[in-house]
Amino acid sequence: MNEILRLEDERYAAMLARDVTALGRLLDDELVYMHSSGVADSKESYLRGLREGIWDYRKIGRSEQSVKVSGDTALVFNRLAISIKVRGVQKELDNRALAVWVRRGGAWRLIALQSGAVPKP
Repeated sequence: MNEILRLEDERYAAMLARDVTALGRLLDDELVYMHSSGVADSKESYLRGLREGIWDYRKIGRSEQSVKVSGDTALVFNRLAISIKVRGVQKELDNRALAVWVRRGGAWRLIALQSGAVPKP
């Protein structure tokens, strides 16, 4: 579980830094990245979007984090407070997210992410 937490820290740091090289090592080739907007990206399209500045993460706060590991699969649940520019438009997001990591050949890779907005009270 500590390894998964470390990898999550690396992933979020790479997102903020727009470090597509680091993310390329963390993301599985079969990644499905489901944004809170409902738009889905592959590994290739997600990395391209970061490289081109479609998503410019300014701040990512995580809370309510829990990790469940079963064999070669790890589920990471978070509440996220994200400050981001999407195609140049500033947004403040309050989301919950599920990150799914798989271990293949001894290495953990993110294979899926599902994010959704927390309903307003």
